[in-house]
Amino acid sequence: MQTVAIVGTGLIGASFGLALRGSGFTGRILGVSSDRSIRAAVAHHAIDSGVSLEVAASEADLIYLSQTISGITETLPKLAGNLKPGALVTDAGSTKRTITAAAACLGTAFIGGHPMAGKASRGAAGAESSLFEGRPYILTPASPEQMDDPRVRSLVLWIQRIGARLVVLSPADHDRLVAAASHLPQLLSTALAAHRDALAPTPTPV
Repeated sequence: MQTVAIVGTGLIGASFGLALRGSGFTGRILGVSSDRSIRAAVAHHAIDSGVSLEVAASEADLIYLSQTISGITETLPKLAGNLKPGALVTDAGSTKRTITAAAACLGTAFIGGHPMAGKASRGAAGAESSLFEGRPYILTPASPEQMDDPRVRSLVLWIQRIGARLVVLSPADHDRLVAAASHLPQLLSTALAAHRDALAPTPTPV
């Protein structure tokens, strides 16, 4: 793997770039994002330079989509037919069935991913090379056999090098487990807060 393109150079994308550098990656790291995000990522040495999605698709051996879920699903069809031969596309989205369905146009050139890492701050300014250390990093292959693909084995090697703990799940199992562990508690806390506000007594005018 000689060239990596990170699409979406916010906290996760920039941290992935820093983690690659910190674990010995000596190739090029390109960024695809807004001008402001690219400047911040370059300033923090998370990427080498910014390029268009078209250039990234034609030059990168690994394309790392760290956008919003809607951004990822919109980007995936744009990559179809434009990838460098032998390239692999992965993502960092928190839901996998929707993204995997959108990636069907790429066939085996895509494998879903979800690093279970983050922090309160956002953007490249908060990126850390150690963000993934000791954290689960989920890959969701379309089939168990995809894990034997040399491109996927290379990605697994770098996931291990950045200190993350590899977990392999189907897209459906990922979404079920993550919903139970993360999304459901968030929904419950939001509902409880709304219920609390609804029950709060109305202040009596003085």
